[in-house]
Amino acid sequence: MLALDAEVSPRHLAFIESGRSAPSQDMVIRLAGALTLGLRERNALLVAAGYAPVFGESDWNSEELREIRQAAAIILRAHDPYPALVLDAASTVLDANAGALTMMGQERDALGRINLMDLVFAPGPVRSAIGNWDEVAGYLLQRLRENARLRGPRSEVSRVLKRVLDLPGARAIPPSMPGRGGAVLIPLTFEVDGIATQWFTTVTSFGAPLHALAEEITIEQFYPR
Repeated sequence: MLALDAEVSPRHLAFIESGRSAPSQDMVIRLAGALTLGLRERNALLVAAGYAPVFGESDWNSEELREIRQAAAIILRAHDPYPALVLDAASTVLDANAGALTMMGQERDALGRINLMDLVFAPGPVRSAIGNWDEVAGYLLQRLRENARLRGPRSEVSRVLKRVLDLPGARAIPPSMPGRGGAVLIPLTFEVDGIATQWFTTVTSFGAPLHALAEEITIEQFYPR
């Protein structure tokens, strides 16, 4: 199946797998594409094969990602006063609008240093405010496990998953919780000063990225129910 997806003969693939033939850079990229690896993982495969990475891996504040930051900022501003935030693959909060900062109880200077999973799973005001914490935590655990499986045990996602599972109550939660009453969405119930609000989220990503971080970035927008 891999040979078919990569458009290479099974014999040639067998030679590569056995070490009898060294893959070209183009072949490494084709095999990585057939395996549906992320761009960061494709870079790692290229390096392992003796080639230089071809996809950018600079950080959020780099000049390379200036247009991505500008586009994300437009989306965040347009969504105010409802919460919206920008996350990387490991759920680090890279940017957020005023509504999201208020919901998280954070200041703008904390962006890039706080992790959404830590806020949700660690005992504290955010976890305490989530009225349906078991449901939300179960969904997030499922998402974390899937991302860790795709990105590998040495990825930052896997480190976040391990850290989360060591927090109180996390290991006791099933990785996926069905919605109540046959609902197709898991809502977020958020309680502040005795007032409960309900939200659902949408996730936006950037199309056709050629940069590893740009591929991993998602924008989560909260809508009131």
